[in-house]
Amino acid sequence: MTLREALGGRWSTHWLLWLSMYPPAVGLILVRESTTDYPDWWWPVLSGTVQHLLTGIVIVGGGLIARRRQPVLPVWVVASLWGLASLIRAVVGCTVAEIVAEVPGYLLFRLGSWLVVSAVWLTALVYGIAQIERRRELIGELEQTQRRLEEATALATESSEAIQSRLAGTVQQSVAPVLDDLLTRLVAVRQSLDVHAFAEISMRLSSLHEETADLVESAAPAPPPAPERPRRASLREIFDVHLTQPWRAAGLVTMATIALILADAWRIFGNEAALEIVVACLAGGATLGVVLRLSTAWSAVSRSRASSVTLSALGAAILVSTWVMLHSGIDSITWHGAIVLPVLAGGFLASCSVVIAALVLARANAVDERTINAMQADLRRLEEAHTASLERERHRLSELMHGPVQGRIAACVMALTFFSTADAAPGALDTITGQVLDHLAAAARDLSLLAEGRPPN
Repeated sequence: MTLREALGGRWSTHWLLWLSMYPPAVGLILVRESTTDYPDWWWPVLSGTVQHLLTGIVIVGGGLIARRRQPVLPVWVVASLWGLASLIRAVVGCTVAEIVAEVPGYLLFRLGSWLVVSAVWLTALVYGIAQIERRRELIGELEQTQRRLEEATALATESSEAIQSRLAGTVQQSVAPVLDDLLTRLVAVRQSLDVHAFAEISMRLSSLHEETADLVESAAPAPPPAPERPRRASLREIFDVHLTQPWRAAGLVTMATIALILADAWRIFGNEAALEIVVACLAGGATLGVVLRLSTAWSAVSRSRASSVTLSALGAAILVSTWVMLHSGIDSITWHGAIVLPVLAGGFLASCSVVIAALVLARANAVDERTINAMQADLRRLEEAHTASLERERHRLSELMHGPVQGRIAACVMALTFFSTADAAPGALDTITGQVLDHLAAAARDLSLLAEGRPPN
């Protein structure tokens, strides 16, 4: 999956993503407006709600219109929709602050802040969600391809004798019941010497001869059942991938968390609070990297589920960053840290999920796709080899049946046809019927021998 396919895919303008962004967006606005003196507490909530509704019209509605022409949008179209949404958020927030609270709106600052958050977070979110969706499909496809490859390998190892015996068994199951029925009917009508009955049996034998020839040409094992739709993996299975580059992941998580909250905290609470946030994020990121790195070094931990290890490392990072925010003393006003902490913890959780999805899962998806392609190439090779072997054994079976079984049936057809006419010599039909019965019984025996894998007489 390329970056353009991910960013231009359905999730970049999906209503579910827009709806899920409402709580964090309003939480960020509440932090941003925490020092603004509004007449009532609900004004920031109302402002955030209006902003989110308007951006939903732009992103979701604009995406629906743009996707009428092409399902995968160009990146510039998606970037334009997100940029316009950031502008709308900035204008609405600035207008409410200036009119209701009668304070400067800082339009450029709001616009720059939303652009940074959108560029960093929405890009990573959309790409990560696309990789998660792709991985849910790949895990099921990989399992299904593995099963098909095992079945094809088992068929490919089947011997020529086994294939021929299986084909002969298929023919016997179709021909033997009809042949037995004709033998029974022929014995029954022999006593009455009804010429019309003999003619009918002759026609049925002729039809059986043709059917036998066609059946040998098309004889094949029963087709396998239609493959089931690949299952969709659970979220725990999706994130059950060990981090091979823990320091890189920890660094990206730290930068994404800082980008989420630093600008607003610096504007609202000042330099000391901003410095404390940077130190807390760096300490949390370092803790995350250390725990992830140690988990790969300790064999006992490396055998644990990757999702459990990652959650443990993330919990340790949040605890360390919380301690820094509340006890470091960099910012003497403790309640600043208390207000920022929920957003900081949520930022660590969200950024860790996004980074894992955008980097680790993307790499795992690429590996799985190469594995599936290689397995499918092997599957096609095995199926082609089995088809060629099947065709070869079908031809051999046709040659074996041509004389012993089909030849006997053809001879019986000619004899009964000739001696069932009205001008046939008296007593000849009874004599030839005995010979036809012997030939049909011999054909049935030869058919049984073929089914057992032994050459007929």
